[in-house]
Amino acid sequence: MRHPYAPFIQLQLAAILVAVILAFVALFHLEHEWIILLMFYVLTISLLIESFVEYKKEQLTSSISQLLRAIILFIFTTILYF
Repeated sequence: MRHPYAPFIQLQLAAILVAVILAFVALFHLEHEWIILLMFYVLTISLLIESFVEYKKEQLTSSISQLLRAIILFIFTTILYF
């Protein structure tokens, strides 16, 4: 039997994989700062998906924690880039 939130978990893992790929690309193309910005935004999306899954599992404390991490990462990345 499949987990009811398996598509969301797969989406989260895909987002993490994209972030890792972008990190490797950014290592070799440091002059393209937008790649690093995109990587951090993809990580933020991954944290938001994690927060949503935790919310659906009715684990409110963990959900809020992941949501706050995503918001802080988004704000911090945006401030550093602009």
